[in-house]
Amino acid sequence: MTLIYISGAGTDSTEQGRTMWARVKGKTENALLRLPFKAAYMFRPAGIPPLPGIKSRTASYRILYTTAKSVFRS
Repeated sequence: MTLIYISGAGTDSTEQGRTMWARVKGKTENALLRLPFKAAYMFRPAGIPPLPGIKSRTASYRILYTTAKSVFRS
């Protein structure tokens, strides 16, 4: 069996970083890698653009998505 785990940019696999969320994500990744899977892949996307028609309730994210939309277009 193969495991695919979506983590996030900034994850700290050393588990020694200053931010707790990065340490927790790093600890989770390390624990998953120790499990007896045939293969394990950890993906750390820096951002995931929303699907068309979906809007965030957070104003700062809406502004970010609007300004970054031209970068994500192919």
